[in-house]
Amino acid sequence: MLPLACPLAGEASRPVLPPGTTRSDVERLLPTIRRAFALSDACALTLLLLIQTTRPSDWTDPSVRPVCYASQTSLAERLGKTPRALRYDEMRLERAGLLVKTTAANGSRGRFAGGQVVQGLDLTPLADRVPQLLALAAQEEARRLHVQGLRRQCSAARRVFKGALQRLLERAPQAPATTEALALYAELPRRYDGMDVAALQSLLATLDKAVETCLAAFEMRLESSGVPEPGFRPSLQATREDNLESCVASADRTRPAGTPADARLVAAPRGAGRSREPQARDFQRVHKPHWLETFTPRRLYAACSDDMRMYLDAAKGSRTLPNELDLVRAAVMILPDLGINPSAWDEASEAMGDLAAALAVIVIDARRFDPVRPIRSPGGALRSFARLAMAGKLNLAGSLIGLVERERAESA
Repeated sequence: MLPLACPLAGEASRPVLPPGTTRSDVERLLPTIRRAFALSDACALTLLLLIQTTRPSDWTDPSVRPVCYASQTSLAERLGKTPRALRYDEMRLERAGLLVKTTAANGSRGRFAGGQVVQGLDLTPLADRVPQLLALAAQEEARRLHVQGLRRQCSAARRVFKGALQRLLERAPQAPATTEALALYAELPRRYDGMDVAALQSLLATLDKAVETCLAAFEMRLESSGVPEPGFRPSLQATREDNLESCVASADRTRPAGTPADARLVAAPRGAGRSREPQARDFQRVHKPHWLETFTPRRLYAACSDDMRMYLDAAKGSRTLPNELDLVRAAVMILPDLGINPSAWDEASEAMGDLAAALAVIVIDARRFDPVRPIRSPGGALRSFARLAMAGKLNLAGSLIGLVERERAESA
């Protein structure tokens, strides 16, 4: 028996798309549909054409059904395939429960008997599945963003590890901790595309431990050797971030026999190569102290908003105070809450470095609640910070001083 185009008197109307959803939203769900029902690309393209041959109002009007009336010959020509291949796609979609096929014995399609008899490819089953497909698409998007966030955290942690290792090399190039850190850095994956959530989380934990070990070894060396007096300028200072990967490779090839392996970064030529990681522009004056020497983790933690402190607590775990990597990780984690696009973080990280970008996020987050000049667009503010840093006009230290002083005044 062929279906009726209109419901009978007293019969409940068929389900329609959720409020605010249109046919174009169903078309955008095609990648999710393809993965959920294991459709081939050719079959998914056929489904897209079937959807596009229906009227947009058919998907939102409870009195009609979204039915494709086009003939197989016409559809096959538009898809560039044979009618036989098209019939296979229709059969596959019908078995997947995405359409109901009703045709006459001669394969004709259309509306007959005053519009009461419908012959064609009825997409009502697909319309009924749209709420579940929307939920599935939301889950896939959340997972994609989670993986993207983990990759971004791994990249940031790798760069923090690199900076901590360079400082440790300047202080103790032959220490056992330096040798172990160099070996670990050489084994780190260069790309994260093929890594799943578990692998990314494991890598992040490894980098976290490596950074903590490097920072602890560096602080121990400082305590044992004494802190330089204010204004003391060492004879050798790194004025830019060298490329660890190329230095390690070139040092193995060029260092003379008997040279300690721990000195590979020092012995490698500066022009050995360019790093694939983004090189942050140093918008601060040369020889300025490290950020966490001017603004201690304790002062920064106290000046943060309650939301940022929550993410810092999650990042630092059992540690009393956050370290450099904890600040960067917490800043990356809070980006969705602030409505900051990840591309804005990448722009700021490349312009000023990961730690400075994290401190900028801390300032922006805290100034959302400023009673005088609140920041209403955190993403726009971060991009503005990046542009000022590239132009050498960003006074991030002044913003941090104001933030710390405001916290002192409130707690007094």
